[in-house]
Amino acid sequence: MSHIFETIEPCKALKKYVACYYFIKSDDPNFTSRHYSFPHTYNALSIYKDSYFDSNPSYFSAKQSLTPNYEMFVQVKRQAPLMVNISGKINRITILFKDFGINHFITETLSKIMGYHTSEFNSWKNDPHFSDFMTDLFLHEDGKEKGKIIDEFLLQRLAPIQLSYLENAVALLCNFEENLPIDQIAMSFNVSLRSFNRRFKEVLGVSPVEYRRIAQFRQSIDNKLHQSQFKRLTDIGYQSHFYDQSYFNKIYQKLTGSNPKAFFKSIERIGNDKLIFQFVTK
Repeated sequence: MSHIFETIEPCKALKKYVACYYFIKSDDPNFTSRHYSFPHTYNALSIYKDSYFDSNPSYFSAKQSLTPNYEMFVQVKRQAPLMVNISGKINRITILFKDFGINHFITETLSKIMGYHTSEFNSWKNDPHFSDFMTDLFLHEDGKEKGKIIDEFLLQRLAPIQLSYLENAVALLCNFEENLPIDQIAMSFNVSLRSFNRRFKEVLGVSPVEYRRIAQFRQSIDNKLHQSQFKRLTDIGYQSHFYDQSYFNKIYQKLTGSNPKAFFKSIERIGNDKLIFQFVTK
């Protein structure tokens, strides 16, 4: 019985929008995998072949289905860990979109297709190329060939949108050293706080406050895992601009369910460190 986990880079023309593709496949009917995934500013769009599902705001389950089907789900920018339970034969393909990335491949706003838990994704089902795309995608076993098929479909879908001030607003939100108030950021673009919050959530699916919290959390992970000069957790918190250790612990408890020390001891880095999961063995 074979188990496959593989990550593939998108083509050069799509790297502005897509972080990576990753593939999970097992032909073992007894296969099981349970893990926690954690809040991210990116959006994961997953495509499953021959599976059925159950979900709530903190839990997502995919199990082998005897009825042939294709299902697609988009992961929200959640504010808490998500338990993912996979069992039976599985064939899953995930497109990990960067900030604003998915918006250039859909015709509606992100807020309309994404609720507060994992949501079924139907935005591509009326695309005339969609049926052939799905068929071709799961016919190929080779990861690089799958990547080329996704590249081709996404390039056909690509319709860049005008983001006006939002990209600059995200840059200001992620300047944790200055930590400008949200109303001041809105004022700098000559828009009301109400309009700013509404437009931000339409495009990114979360409020500016929620986005900033996730982005700061993700920066602290990057500082811990990829910046060799930062070894101690107190240094990580300070460098990531958490104003005190108590607040650092509070944010980690909210977003991961544990304190920073326990979190970093429990996670696994996979896919060339692009993905961070906490696998559950019990």
